[in-house]
Amino acid sequence: MKEFAVVGRPNSGKTLFTLNFAGFLNCKKLDITFRSPDGLLNCRHYSLAEAKKELCSSDRHKTRMIQSTILKIPVGKTNISFKMTDTCGVAEEIHSEADIRRGMAQTLSLLMGCDFIIHIVDVGTSAQEYLHSSGIDQEISAYGLARNRYLLLANKMDLPAAHDNLSKILTAFERAKVLPISALHSRGFQEVKAYVARNV
Repeated sequence: MKEFAVVGRPNSGKTLFTLNFAGFLNCKKLDITFRSPDGLLNCRHYSLAEAKKELCSSDRHKTRMIQSTILKIPVGKTNISFKMTDTCGVAEEIHSEADIRRGMAQTLSLLMGCDFIIHIVDVGTSAQEYLHSSGIDQEISAYGLARNRYLLLANKMDLPAAHDNLSKILTAFERAKVLPISALHSRGFQEVKAYVARNV
């Protein structure tokens, strides 16, 4: 089974994308497996609404460990299962909280073992951090492109500044396949679905 890792900075919309994409694939209930950095597993059952209420927040680093769910996508006349794994947000700075540092390390470790990288960037705010050649987003992109298993989602296209910032993102990540989306409103998800279906 192929694993798609959803990665990006804190508050870029990784968890909301993961859950709303599950809903877009007609998933009403989710079994989510939480894996702590020390390897402990905990599986919980949610309705989609319950998962969004409990797991999504505007607070930074709401997601502090890997959380995976198995989804199905139609390919031809059959449905193929794949794993979608949400992750702790990553950034350049060394965080003061130990559990967040461990969560970031867990995210970076997952990048080396997953089958595909779905990289989410927030185009609703200033795009300046994405333009630095030494920034974490550029490093994720370079790694994913080198593996030829990489998709960049320009999220929060529903916000006013997004259209101006999108052109900067397209320039900064000119080698990447970039899909504009709104995780909040599930816009652009048909294109994401087609990408996933081609790669499961």
